[in-house]
Amino acid sequence: MSNALAVATVTTAIAQIVRAAAQSAISGADVLTERPDTTALAQPRVRLFLYHVVPNAALRNNDLPTRSADGTARQRPVAAIDLHYMLAFYGNETALEPQRMLGAVVRDMHSKPVLTRDMIANAIASQAFLTNSNLADAIEQVKIIPESLDMEELSKLWSVFYQTPYALTLAYQASVLLIESDDPAEGALPVLRRGSQDRGVETLLGAFPILDSIHIGEIADDPTRLRLPSYPSARMGAILTVRGRNLGGDPVKLRFSHRLLTTAIEATVASTDRSDTTVKFSIPTGAGADAAWPAGLYTITLVATTPSGDRSSNALPLSLAPQITGIAPASPIAGSGTDVTLTVSCSPQVRPAQFTEALFAGREIPAQAHAAPAGSVAFIVTSAPAVTAELLRLRVEGVDSLPFLISGTPPLPVFDNSQKVTIT
Repeated sequence: MSNALAVATVTTAIAQIVRAAAQSAISGADVLTERPDTTALAQPRVRLFLYHVVPNAALRNNDLPTRSADGTARQRPVAAIDLHYMLAFYGNETALEPQRMLGAVVRDMHSKPVLTRDMIANAIASQAFLTNSNLADAIEQVKIIPESLDMEELSKLWSVFYQTPYALTLAYQASVLLIESDDPAEGALPVLRRGSQDRGVETLLGAFPILDSIHIGEIADDPTRLRLPSYPSARMGAILTVRGRNLGGDPVKLRFSHRLLTTAIEATVASTDRSDTTVKFSIPTGAGADAAWPAGLYTITLVATTPSGDRSSNALPLSLAPQITGIAPASPIAGSGTDVTLTVSCSPQVRPAQFTEALFAGREIPAQAHAAPAGSVAFIVTSAPAVTAELLRLRVEGVDSLPFLISGTPPLPVFDNSQKVTIT
């Protein structure tokens, strides 16, 4: 998702592509991000103008519903839009400058149909007003699509510019921008049980090799445990049971990729922990693992070595949740109505580049800035409400901590009292 600066960021990134293309054709050419008007342009110029914005037909309702029956926001609304641009070319017609610039722009726009993260980062760095844009972190990348305008559509388009003479024109569409609302949202608590022996639907595909599902647990992987629902996210020390087909080989590795890791984490699976249809792996714990495994979204791929060579499976998503290991000061905390600072210790470490917030008492509280990976983060609860045994959850990179532990015989999940806060 991206914030409201996404539109201006896309315009700036496209302008950089057009500027480089125009200058490769004619020295001194430039791009103006403005609407066409009657101003005479003596030098070779390209006017880039965002003339139309429409909802994206495929994703416009993708986030509905966002609110519960009582109007409480359960997730942040996301607007999906497409941007329509026109490029008007100006210059010495005798020297065919508009046509030369148009040819270079068509060439470069065709060869760069996707705004990459590097291109967006360069656009943000070029303009001070884009400093807070987060479009470079969006999962959905913006695609640039040429549009075909016939003479009737061109005449209608230019007719909106009063007494402005027509110039050689191209049109492009940028799709899709997902703009997230700033409205605070309170996520629902996780469902602890969906009924005895309920594991949901499994879909098996016929590719080779293939991973079908990942079951997340934290106690002995006996048949009884594996028939129960998987946890929504893993945490340090969790046991992963990966199911699929044709997973054999010698050796077999699981590859964990994360956006903050320059090199994926690879773990060799012992022969005793795998079969042709099942692979088991325990996420490590300890100080070294806390520093090496950032919380957030991973993709898991299995690499099997066979007599015919290495074969990689499809990728499956895995969310690694932060685990709250302590909350200071200890409850009960005196300070209702004042600003209360809560220091939350967690595993794994939280990195400075990760967006971190606490979900507490119906609020989303951003973490205080820290310059290095840390095993604890501070949150300031302004005008703290009086609460009793209120669950506090930690959200890192959009993944919430699991506010329960396993207890009793038979072992069942219960809410963890150590993650509850009382303010008097």
